[in-house]
Amino acid sequence: MKLLKGIKVLDLSRLIPGPMLTMLLADLGADVIKVEERSSADYLRFGREPDKWGGSIPLFLWINRNKRDISLDLNAPGGRQILLDMAKSCHVVVDGARPGVEAKLGLGYEDMKAVNPSIIYCSITGFGQDGPFAQLATHGGAYDAVAGLAIPYQTKDGNYVQHRPYPHGLTYGSWAGAMAVCAALVQFKNTGEGAYLDISCSDSTVAALGQELLPVLNDSEEGWKDPNVNIGAKYCYYKTKDDRFMLIQAIERQFWFRFCAVIGRPDLENRGDWSISRMDNGSGDDELRRELVKIFAEKTQDEWTKIFIENNIAGAPYYPLDELTKSDLFKGRKMFIDQDSRTYGTIKAVASPIKVKDDDFEITRPTPYKGEHTDEILIEFGFSEQRIAELRERGAID
Repeated sequence: MKLLKGIKVLDLSRLIPGPMLTMLLADLGADVIKVEERSSADYLRFGREPDKWGGSIPLFLWINRNKRDISLDLNAPGGRQILLDMAKSCHVVVDGARPGVEAKLGLGYEDMKAVNPSIIYCSITGFGQDGPFAQLATHGGAYDAVAGLAIPYQTKDGNYVQHRPYPHGLTYGSWAGAMAVCAALVQFKNTGEGAYLDISCSDSTVAALGQELLPVLNDSEEGWKDPNVNIGAKYCYYKTKDDRFMLIQAIERQFWFRFCAVIGRPDLENRGDWSISRMDNGSGDDELRRELVKIFAEKTQDEWTKIFIENNIAGAPYYPLDELTKSDLFKGRKMFIDQDSRTYGTIKAVASPIKVKDDDFEITRPTPYKGEHTDEILIEFGFSEQRIAELRERGAID
């Protein structure tokens, strides 16, 4: 895609939140330059079972696609100056270190702004640049924990573990950061001004839970409730004939009446009260729920899905991860793509969810090796061959 073509991004981050943020920008066409230290590469490269994948794991390969890579020693003579000189010609810098770390290295927002007043500097951290948790060391599970997503689950031996089937905090921060960068780029185009963006992964997770938090903020509710309490018969999973599941969401009158007509049960039409609200989820109607259990068991998931689509009934099939990767829905939407790992062969990866007419998503650059583009990038940024040779002699570059 070419929406961000011409935008240059310096990525100083590692692990997941920052690199995923810059992957989102790279997928949209930005020229993302990943910066790795000579002595300490992004150690997500060498996660679980790296040998199985020829050196780099699929997660690293995925979130670092469509990027170039430069390897530097910031402590060597001239190392820090390389990034400051590059920043003069960049639009965006992304930093994933704890608050104050880049500033101590002379690479913080004020340092970059001094050489490029229009720079957009995005810091993505666990808990933001200020507040009581700003300096707390964390990994992704912490963002889910403070946001109430990672529920303490007691195991058989009496100990507690995090119950979070799929972590969210890492990705919410990345998406919020990418959106903020794009908004700042619009401001830059209109006014020529840069911006400093403070992105907290935990803030982003809380913001994404707004719908769940509003009752807590305004009605003093406790939040998460036992799913066995107040089951809504019209907004619920039901097991199908083939032991899969179908979600019905027929809470509006028109959806419920259509459903009753399709199953030949007009006697169920008035099982609800739409006089106060346009929605009735059948909460507490255990008799209706028992009836629907029998009805859904008469057909397969595919049959119910076809019925819902053809008759405009709200709902959807449930797909566990191993099924969604094979489903016609996501294959039809081109959500999975073959990616060349360069060392292991082809891996399957998740594509961009953004669809642009006449501008299809593609992987234009395979995930780079550490320092693969060092010389190419430096020459592009105006470094002479003599200066590059001197920097290499000093140990500032590979």
